Amino acid sequence: MLKKTILTVFILVIFTSIAIADQETLYPTDDADVWEYIPDSNRGTEQSFQVACCGAGYWRNSLIKFDLSSYSGATVNSATLRLWVYSSFGDFPTDNIFISRNDADWDELAVTWNNKPGMIEHGSITAPSAYDWWEIDISYQVQDILDGTNPNYGFQIYQDDTDYAGFSMRTKESTIDPELVLDYTPAALQSTTFGRIKSLF
Repeated sequence: MLKKTILTVFILVIFTSIAIADQETLYPTDDADVWEYIPDSNRGTEQSFQVACCGAGYWRNSLIKFDLSSYSGATVNSATLRLWVYSSFGDFPTDNIFISRNDADWDELAVTWNNKPGMIEHGSITAPSAYDWWEIDISYQVQDILDGTNPNYGFQIYQDDTDYAGFSMRTKESTIDPELVLDYTPAALQSTTFGRIKSLF
C-alpha cells in the first residue's frame, strides 16, 4: 500500500509540473523614454524609445510597465521582457546596460526626465547585439511583484557610461509591441495540487 501511495504521489507531481504551467504574452500598459537635455518634455506617444547617451548630461532612459494584477500569488517559472531593437548609433552594442525597478508610479503621458521615478535594485543586463528581439530575464523581479513583496511600478532601462552610443526600440504605439512572456503556475492550481497530495496520506 505504501509503495502504491508513493508511486501515485510521484506520478501526480510529474503530471502537475507538466500540465499546470501556463504561458501568457503581456503587452505594456505604459512605455516611454525620458531625455535629460529636454527634461520637461513628455515622449509617451512616440513609436520608439531609446537607451542612449550622447555625452555627459545627455542620458536617455526607457521606462516600461505591465499589468500583472491577474497573476497575484502565482509562481513564476520564467518572465522574459522582449523588445524589438530596430536602429542604433555610435558604438553598438552599447556597454554597461542596466535594468532597475522604479520606486514610484508613473504615467506614460506625463513622465519626463524631471519627474521620472527613482531606480532601485539595479541589475546588469546584456546589451542587444543585432536588430532583432532583445530578451531580458526579469523572472525574480516579477516573482517579487506577484508575491506582494514589491509594488508594480514597472522597470527602467539605462546605460551607465558616457560613450556616444545608443539604440532605439519599438513601443506599443508602433507595429511591433514590447512583450512580457510569462510562464507561470497559477496560485489556485498550486493549492489544489498540494491538497490532493495531502489527501493521499
